[in-house]
Amino acid sequence: MLEELDKSEVLRYLGYRQNGLNERMEALISRCVEETLRVCEGKYIYKRFPAAFTGRGVELPGTGICLTGKDIRKHLENCREVYLMCATAGMELDRRVRKMMISEPDAAVVMDACGIQAVEQIADQAEAQIEKTVRREGLNTTWRFSPGYGDLPLELQRDFLRVLDTHRKIGVSLTESFLMVPAKSVTAVVGVTDIRKDERKNKCDHCDNRENCGFRKRGTIC
Repeated sequence: MLEELDKSEVLRYLGYRQNGLNERMEALISRCVEETLRVCEGKYIYKRFPAAFTGRGVELPGTGICLTGKDIRKHLENCREVYLMCATAGMELDRRVRKMMISEPDAAVVMDACGIQAVEQIADQAEAQIEKTVRREGLNTTWRFSPGYGDLPLELQRDFLRVLDTHRKIGVSLTESFLMVPAKSVTAVVGVTDIRKDERKNKCDHCDNRENCGFRKRGTIC
């Protein structure tokens, strides 16, 4: 599913700049990128639902899910449908990181950053497919918004995985502390709207860490 990994993003997660790498680190990052692409087992799933705005929040009729919090309500304010999605880089990547933690801790850190970027790119692929579908209908999409972001409860991970049947379909499950297994997995909600993305606010406007964000200080986003 992934043919390449955005190395500049991996460097960003690691806190490096391209011109700040020594020869050893350059070689280590290149090796970990190649290894990530080799073992990554990218998969994703998504499903479309109607959305109803109530006093409780944004409810998805028939699912038992209510998206609560002012941030998600504002994010979806012009949406009458949403997609729930889940993407994963697979279990083998987790295994490689754990093994490296014992034998090569520095490589494990780099591999972990590669895994973060891998699942982001897989989620981007899912989001692109969703956008392609709704554009055929003359509609647009919002940015994806994940549980734990802003004031959207992390606990909603459980409901997302249940409704999408991720354990059976793409091998993603949840621990009691709401951490996903495989670790390099993400869930998100994407709204369906008739408003273009360039007419909407930047996703940073919803973030509680906006004022202290290291990414923003470097002129980028997460």
